[in-house]
Amino acid sequence: MSCWAAINRAVQEGIPIFDAAYLAGITEDQVRHLFRTSTSGEMPLLEDRRKNLQEAGQVLLEKFGGTFWNCCKLADGNAQQLLHIILENFPSFRDCSVYHGRKVEFYKRAQVVVADIWSCFENSGYGHFSDIDSLTIFADYRIPQVLNFFGATKYSDELQVKLKANEVFKYGDVEEVEIRASTIFVAELLVKEVNVILRGQGGQVATPSPPVNGILLDQYLWGYRQSHDSDMKHIPFHKVRSIYY
Repeated sequence: MSCWAAINRAVQEGIPIFDAAYLAGITEDQVRHLFRTSTSGEMPLLEDRRKNLQEAGQVLLEKFGGTFWNCCKLADGNAQQLLHIILENFPSFRDCSVYHGRKVEFYKRAQVVVADIWSCFENSGYGHFSDIDSLTIFADYRIPQVLNFFGATKYSDELQVKLKANEVFKYGDVEEVEIRASTIFVAELLVKEVNVILRGQGGQVATPSPPVNGILLDQYLWGYRQSHDSDMKHIPFHKVRSIYY
């Protein structure tokens, strides 16, 4: 959320944050100013953020005429196609881990891009995707906390000790992958159950359009956590420094 606040502030200050050419040449000092905080501290991973912004600007200029809307046009209303375009051309969105020799794909930020377009355009125009329900919930660190708060997930005693000790996990650690993967698995079960309830017994009550999907569930759980922050103080959450969250 602090990143969104920084971007909104940049727009108000007249910084051309949506100009691909500006992003392609963005400097360390410009990034530091863009993400400056109200305290003496500095936003984490500033150099990684600079590289990500620079990558976005360069790729848009080199491949998509300087605008992301050309990516949306190419996707032609298909969420998975837009996801593929993002992952194929913007390496910083390739959120993958290896779990016991098996590749695990989360693609949290890439899915958020598609979901935000769908939400902002209210499923119309460039924001209309015929397969939007194919996206999963966005596995970060707060959604697992909410699910654990509701009892939808349960952590082992060993993991609880690490979480309560505020141990910082590395991106791709076994525990980190398991927490994120179980979050998606549980969320998919919740989406199915909620839609069953909405349909009602015997299918007499129609499922709303659009039906509840991973995006809507994520938005609800994220909002719930924000408005019930004090209720969840006792629920630990995993901590990790990563560009993929």
